[in-house]
Amino acid sequence: MKKTYLIFALLILSFGILNAQDTLSGNYEDLVITKGRHIISSMVIVSNRLKVDSGAKVEFIDNGTLVCGGLVEMIGNKRDIEFYGKKNNEGVGLIINNSNEKSILINNVVFRQLQMPLYFDFGWKRNLVSITESSFDKNIGKVSLIQVLNTPFGINDSAYVQFELSDNIFSDNKAPLYFEDLKSDQIHFNITQNVFINNFIYGSKSYNIANNMIYGRLDLVYKKFLPTIERNSFVNNYLVDILTDTIVHLANMGLYGTEKMIIFKNNYWGDNNKYKVYEGIYDQEKNYTLPKIILEPFLNLPLNNIAGHIYKYYNSKTGNEISDTLTNINKINTFIFRSNKEVDFSNMIVKYVNLKNDTTFIEDENRIKYNLTIIDKNNVKVDLLDINNYSKSGGYFLFDNINDLNYLPISSIKIGYKNYIKRYYLQKVKIDSLNILKGLNDQSKSKLQNLSIFKKYFEVSIGSGGSMFTGSVSSPSVFTNEVTVNNALIGTYHFSDALSTAITISKFTLGNIDYNSTNLEEVARGFHFTTDMLSISPSIQFKFRESSPSSNRKLFLNGFFGIGAEYIKFNPTSSYDGVVYNLQPLGTGGQFIDSTKSPYSLSTGGLVFSGRINMYFNKKYALSFLLSYHRTFTDYLDDVGADVYPDPDKLFSKATPNGAAAVFFSNPTSHYITPGRLRSSPSNPTDSYFSFNILLTRKLFK
Repeated sequence: MKKTYLIFALLILSFGILNAQDTLSGNYEDLVITKGRHIISSMVIVSNRLKVDSGAKVEFIDNGTLVCGGLVEMIGNKRDIEFYGKKNNEGVGLIINNSNEKSILINNVVFRQLQMPLYFDFGWKRNLVSITESSFDKNIGKVSLIQVLNTPFGINDSAYVQFELSDNIFSDNKAPLYFEDLKSDQIHFNITQNVFINNFIYGSKSYNIANNMIYGRLDLVYKKFLPTIERNSFVNNYLVDILTDTIVHLANMGLYGTEKMIIFKNNYWGDNNKYKVYEGIYDQEKNYTLPKIILEPFLNLPLNNIAGHIYKYYNSKTGNEISDTLTNINKINTFIFRSNKEVDFSNMIVKYVNLKNDTTFIEDENRIKYNLTIIDKNNVKVDLLDINNYSKSGGYFLFDNINDLNYLPISSIKIGYKNYIKRYYLQKVKIDSLNILKGLNDQSKSKLQNLSIFKKYFEVSIGSGGSMFTGSVSSPSVFTNEVTVNNALIGTYHFSDALSTAITISKFTLGNIDYNSTNLEEVARGFHFTTDMLSISPSIQFKFRESSPSSNRKLFLNGFFGIGAEYIKFNPTSSYDGVVYNLQPLGTGGQFIDSTKSPYSLSTGGLVFSGRINMYFNKKYALSFLLSYHRTFTDYLDDVGADVYPDPDKLFSKATPNGAAAVFFSNPTSHYITPGRLRSSPSNPTDSYFSFNILLTRKLFK
């Protein structure tokens, strides 16, 4: 009987809780979201005033979206206002639209598991945006975390938006912060004292502007307000390949636009090594058309007055910092964690996560006991026990449930995670392949079993085609570059059905002229050259396609993808006053003026990536089509490297009796050169070219 009463009481309590949930829908002029739990599962529009009380919990389901066109007032206490998505059915978030003189005040609010937590729609405007002491944590959207589009054009210059983004923490998210115009007459951005930690920015495998924690536009026009980005902490923010879910590159900031330079000083970028810091910055160093971002002086440590976070971890035995590429992570059993301020480890949970076996995606999570030693308020030593719980290699350590001194959670620590997710992806590929084989029917299996045994054979190919230079003296519009004749001889040995080796000998000429460029700056530069080329390229080829043999098929096709190395002999030349000169002996980049320099070599190595289709007419002969990309290890196929324009008088005297020619080739149009300017961009320091050939192929020793 007592059990019956207990069940009845629980049902009554559950019914009361369900009734206490407030489902918001429709349009409002003013909306107050009170303390308690609320649900948004559709679009809710507030035209005048949105107020969210301390203690309010708002769950966004399906495409649930909250749109506000007026005042927003969300002032919490110790982050007790929560906007969050329902797991596996996450909603969108908060959209700001319309133009007026009201404010956006967001303080001590948590945005978690949302598709797009904050979106400032095109044409929005307020007199103040203040987003402070809030948390953006584990949001699942891969487009943007906060997106700020432009305010209306042509408004009164005195009516600008003061945009404060300060003292927040951004952790474990999958998308960046995007600002359409960081430099503006209408918005003054102040991004200070935030923590950006353990964010995985999803994008293509190639690192670019948008694949960064913060990115936006910065143009070289007079604008009243430059952005302030100072005293922030950037720790372990990475680009993740959206196709493979594997970590690719450090990714903190990227800017595009016509501005030449911007200074963002006094930030902590996760390391004291300048070169490592700039790995996660996409600017002029990676693409010379972009603004240059100056980070110096940067902080050697994160500030102790911003949100608590762990920014370094070390092997306690060796004292060495633990690299994210370390493989046998399970061999380490003692750690030191370093934080910017005192944090609370008393309730920490330690797990070792690994794949259960080689045939499933099931994860084992083994909890590990540990001893905790407080070294000082910034350093804590953790000694792991239960060695059997992390004896298996290939996993990672998860240190979870760490809090700041206000009992608010901080980002977890994952040691060895970068290698673990690579292993996870490789196992997925392997299992998917096995599953495909399991799906074969008996007829297909019989066909596979009765296939004829592969016989090794040689092939020789000879033919002609064209080459196109894509180095310093080339147009951004590829097909406006000159195409020159390329002759090739190829010997191929097929030692298995799927693999073959080849060696290619090519004799050809490369040439180009700046006047063909679609870039006016390059047209004004006026360089031109011709280079005789001889290349030898060994490679390995992988079959990616083959047509099925049949009695009525007239043609038989197969296709290969190749990768290889290349040795090149070259000699850039050009003409002046009716005479053709070898350019290297003239030192047109000032190589003979500066005693620390020497003439560039007329031979180089390189890499070759190719695709080939063979179309067989019979058992011996085929017509082949070859397309290849050649990346060399020199910047001087066109004689134009990242050298400073030399002093004409010094060059004339050093290059005598060909001084006049040397001066001409160093600056053919004699356009004005600012001191220290380079002849080519340092951001793309190697020349490259494409080639395509039509070949006649014959099998040998059949």
